[in-house]
Amino acid sequence: MPLPQSFLDELIYRCDIVEVISKYVSLKKSGSRYVGLCPFHSEKTPSFSVSPDKQLYHCFGCGEGGNVITFIMKEENLPFIDAVRLLADMYGMAVPEDSGDTDAERQRRERIFELNKQAARYFHSRLLSKEGERALRYLLNRGLTKKTITSFGLGYAMPEWDGLIRAMKEKGFSDNELESAWLARRGRSGGLYDAFRDRVMFPIIDIRGNVIAFGGRIIEGDGPKYLNSGDTPVFSKSRNLFALNFAKKSKAGRLILAEGYMDVIALHQAGFDCAVASLGTALTSEQARLMSHYAAQAVICYDSDGAGQKAAQKAIDLLKPAGLEVKVLHIPGAKDPDEYIKKNGAEAFALLLDRPQSDSEYMLAVIKSKYDLSADSQKVLYLKEAADYISTIGSPVEREILIGSVSQQAEISSQVMTAEVKRAFTIKARRQKKKEESEALQPLRNVQPKENGLRYKNPRSALCEEKLLILVLQDWELMQKAVSAIDCEEFSSPFLAEIFKKACLMSKNEWNAMPAALLSQLTDAESRHLTRLFSQEIPSKDPEKEIEDYIRIIKEEYAKNNSEGDQRLMDALSRRRERKG
Repeated sequence: MPLPQSFLDELIYRCDIVEVISKYVSLKKSGSRYVGLCPFHSEKTPSFSVSPDKQLYHCFGCGEGGNVITFIMKEENLPFIDAVRLLADMYGMAVPEDSGDTDAERQRRERIFELNKQAARYFHSRLLSKEGERALRYLLNRGLTKKTITSFGLGYAMPEWDGLIRAMKEKGFSDNELESAWLARRGRSGGLYDAFRDRVMFPIIDIRGNVIAFGGRIIEGDGPKYLNSGDTPVFSKSRNLFALNFAKKSKAGRLILAEGYMDVIALHQAGFDCAVASLGTALTSEQARLMSHYAAQAVICYDSDGAGQKAAQKAIDLLKPAGLEVKVLHIPGAKDPDEYIKKNGAEAFALLLDRPQSDSEYMLAVIKSKYDLSADSQKVLYLKEAADYISTIGSPVEREILIGSVSQQAEISSQVMTAEVKRAFTIKARRQKKKEESEALQPLRNVQPKENGLRYKNPRSALCEEKLLILVLQDWELMQKAVSAIDCEEFSSPFLAEIFKKACLMSKNEWNAMPAALLSQLTDAESRHLTRLFSQEIPSKDPEKEIEDYIRIIKEEYAKNNSEGDQRLMDALSRRRERKG
């Protein structure tokens, strides 16, 4: 059976949502609320709001919202029961142990953790066996020591189709578990085969020390160079980082963001124990936030080719909003850090780390590389693009320094460059104002929920239903008056009616339907919409009078809709009689 609602209500009541979220987001007090940069999407100006009195959070940018439990679920990538356990431990509460469904899910995750651990041991043993000599030689030739190979638990997946499957079945694991862990896949005939074959294996380990997934590199032959586990019940590639289990212990105060497994391992072997990498995909906002939990500075150390430059630019746009100081490392005479360290040694690389470019210097260098400044026409294009970029810099001091640097490189006066930056800023401000004015001219569209699948057929009634809910969910006495005056069937919006219905049931027990507690009974879309409503709340001067007005309009629209429906039915019956006649 699920966890008792009374326990969830008590947990939410005890948790200080500001205290919890402050562990992940830098919050500043603004009136009765706290604001900060949203942890769920990339942004430069704060749109994330936390309401301590309602125990809710909401982002005006991406629409995410909920209570303290949903925040932990999203931020820590945890299922509901694990998020509840984490918060209960934090606030000294015991979780009821009779929740069968959630226990089954927890047991499933624990089985996959154990399966991954056994698979990692199997791959490592195969690497050190006679059959793995070719793979071991490949790693040694890449400059890795046996100590490093053991520390990272590197392994080898045999070429045979079902070697891992047979080994894991002997340990009691089922076909379904192997497939759920992405260690086995199904062929067209329905049979299982090993997902990784004839590859050097890199186990991916989370910050708690659990093996959660694998990456495999081909040694020779056809096929993708790297193959990575897909998402599983214990792994999301967008929310984890390779080698963070090691890097989190570093005293360096920074994280080096490299492109691949081998770069990261080579850096660690050379003494740079703060290196991490994304998992077969471009960096994500979730990974950027994860990095911000363990360091104040991120040093991007990507390949020097065109693809590496594009990836670095995208990474900058994600790392800065996460609150990290971003630096970019230019590696002269080498494609990647692994190659540079082999050529020049660890001490030379350490000197590079001491003088990285700032993110702005890097971006302007990339812009400059696109133009030939010996040609006036090219110089003009460079200055316009550079000015456009500088106009996005928030710090006046940094803008001034960059203007001076660009002016000197292009051999023009800083006054001219300052004017160009101001022009670019004015154009941006004009576009933003036009966009806001355009949105303001479409009030009906703004009334509609932003969540997919939630639409109002009667916006006039739905708007009153929203405002009615905002008032009654915060005042038990107002709730009682509303319950006696209107029925949920009179609501035009089915999902607003469902919220009202659930709040009515709570109110029968004389419980104040605190919005944060109610969210645990709603869908994700309903929760996001409800938190958005509360985040836009304007204090009421006369709530009782407002409720009367809202109920009157809802009833008017309900009666109007029913009368129109009755008339359509009468018209249809009349047409039918005419046809028969």
